[in-house]
Amino acid sequence: MNIKGFLIDLDGVLTKDENFTPIEGAVEFIDYLNRNRIPYLIATSNSRFPPEEIIRRMRNNGFNLSSEKIITPLVVAPEVMKKEGVDTVFVIGSPQLIEFMEGKGFSVKQTPEVDSVLVGLDKGLNFEKLKIGTTALKVHGAKLYALNKNIISKDDDGLLFPGVGTVAKMFATACQCNEDFKHFGKMGPEYNKIAFEKLGIDNPGQICMISDDLFVDLKGYKSLGLKTVFVTTGKYTLGDAEGADFVDIIVDNLTQLIGRVNIIDSEN
Repeated sequence: MNIKGFLIDLDGVLTKDENFTPIEGAVEFIDYLNRNRIPYLIATSNSRFPPEEIIRRMRNNGFNLSSEKIITPLVVAPEVMKKEGVDTVFVIGSPQLIEFMEGKGFSVKQTPEVDSVLVGLDKGLNFEKLKIGTTALKVHGAKLYALNKNIISKDDDGLLFPGVGTVAKMFATACQCNEDFKHFGKMGPEYNKIAFEKLGIDNPGQICMISDDLFVDLKGYKSLGLKTVFVTTGKYTLGDAEGADFVDIIVDNLTQLIGRVNIIDSEN
């Protein structure tokens, strides 16, 4: 496999919980990339924390990273929503997400009379939020947005739960509207444009996507011509990957990649 650089998923690949505890081999792999000046970008759909907070927590856990090395949906969402005329929003997500959106100039309300509903990862999702979101979309014609299109996610205790994309799809189905809702995570056009520009590699075939997400990440980016690596440390198992023709390499530890890919000089 000949490549120039990497897009690297975060949750389940580099870190394993909300404390951003490193997965075995992850810190060493990032050090290897830094030491050899191999281009890379952490491409995450994490919607609970602003990018600066993610990098701060990762650095505290031993990762040698700068803020330029990450892209998250929160880099994309405010700009797109403002361009589409959104002023008021009902947020399904963490307190940090609410604070972030307010800091970007949006009026975050707890009632259904809003321009938009923004779905993020919300561990406090309850019946009241479901009612407000549904009413905003169905009765008040709010636009539906999702911070990513993940089908399934894995919690810190190892249990699985419906991903942000699945929750957003539930709202679209219930309201019979917004079926083509825009999302700001991986494989979203705005996200991809920024990611490829930040990575600085024009040829998709010279980029390798590393992820534990078989469907949004690996199948999606394979369709764009990227090389793919599946890691078994996240939400999908080795059995899930059996027969997946969109997976080029499978590893149990990121350090197993060293020596298995040929890094092309980025100047060539």
